Amino acid sequence: MSREELILSVQELRTHFYTPEGTVKAVDDVSFDLKRGETLGIVGESGCGKSVSAYSILRLIPDPPGKIVSGRILFKGEDLLGKSKSEMRKIRGNRISIIFQEPMTSLNPVFTIGKQIMEAFVLHRDMTRKEALRQAIEMLKVVRIPRPDLRVREYPHQLSGGMRQRAMIAMALACHPEILIADEPTTALDVTIQAQILELMANLKEEFGTAIILITHALGVVAEMAQRVAVMYAGKIVEHGPVGPLFDNPHHPYTQGLLRSIPKIGGKIRGDKKRLSEIAGIVPSLHSLPPGCAFQPRCWASRKECPQAPPPWKETKDGLQYRCWMD
Repeated sequence: MSREELILSVQELRTHFYTPEGTVKAVDDVSFDLKRGETLGIVGESGCGKSVSAYSILRLIPDPPGKIVSGRILFKGEDLLGKSKSEMRKIRGNRISIIFQEPMTSLNPVFTIGKQIMEAFVLHRDMTRKEALRQAIEMLKVVRIPRPDLRVREYPHQLSGGMRQRAMIAMALACHPEILIADEPTTALDVTIQAQILELMANLKEEFGTAIILITHALGVVAEMAQRVAVMYAGKIVEHGPVGPLFDNPHHPYTQGLLRSIPKIGGKIRGDKKRLSEIAGIVPSLHSLPPGCAFQPRCWASRKECPQAPPPWKETKDGLQYRCWMD
């Protein structure tokens, strides 16, 4: 991968939270690369560290109780962990933007939608209020909100869930960022609106050449949108690589379990019984992870080495990398 193609490189990132109950290793030795114009999907169960990884990139971890303990976050060759707070404010919302998980709680209820979109133009593009208002209306047109000249003066509670999500996307894309982090962008939306949001993101990616980090529980969304995928469990990436090989022939037992849990139309599930396959047990507490492989207590392929030491990285011929003692 050439330096010109690589826009983001996260290397051995560790983000911990210090609580009265103990240290929570929310992100523990996470590494991945993102190329210009690429979509990387990050999947896994709730609490596995997906969102914390994204917030760490933008240095949005609340300190205390959280702290980025070690690692490097190279954005076009520059380490974001070495940037000052003022330098990061120039990057957030301008060169790297984020769509937060729940727009109703992420949008400020006391400001109009237009005023919140205008802020990016005023801060990062030195526009006058009048110019920023005109651009805010244009961005609402881009994300296909009807009557944008009226919606720009409305408050978040006056919009539907789908419109609020579109407004969040308009805000995130206002300055044509080089990287867009989408944290569960279709959560709590019905399937029709989900499809529209995903189509919108794909079109805007093509138009602006933006690289996307897509955080989601929906493996079907990843299969449709992403070129590469990283599977997280208990703060670590346990398997990553190209989407096609990972969906066709996953190697880590956790990835296999996630894919088996997807309903299949017209196929038999677990013999003759029409039941979904499930991953036994629950995600362990990040306060007290088991020794060795964190997935070992839930794994149907556990070996004697699994509880004794962290599993090594292995690589397949089709480009998949996975942490597992199993061959």
